[in-house]
Amino acid sequence: MLEDKWNAYAKTWSLPDSDRPTALKDLVSEDVTYTDPQTAITGKGAFSAHIGQFQKDVPGGYFEILSVNAHHDRTLANWRMCKEGAGEVMRGTSYATLNEAGQFTSFTGFY
Repeated sequence: MLEDKWNAYAKTWSLPDSDRPTALKDLVSEDVTYTDPQTAITGKGAFSAHIGQFQKDVPGGYFEILSVNAHHDRTLANWRMCKEGAGEVMRGTSYATLNEAGQFTSFTGFY
């Protein structure tokens, strides 16, 4: 189910460096792209490193998926970023594409 895939993606943003590669292995393609207002990266390794930097910049930060919409190989997820002890910090929307194997191939975040 696509909601499960988005929830697994959101969880990767809270995983330690040692667990993240396993979680990303089948979830995203090797050449995944990630773009948000401050970032544009390509590749699974760079994406994992970006998540690691998020954890350093926002200690205790995590994401919750609020809703998911999809058609064909395109999908939108509304989310909120929270911080332990502080609650919700912001809300946003992410657009993603999927390949034939069901892996995310691109993410574009808006916040």
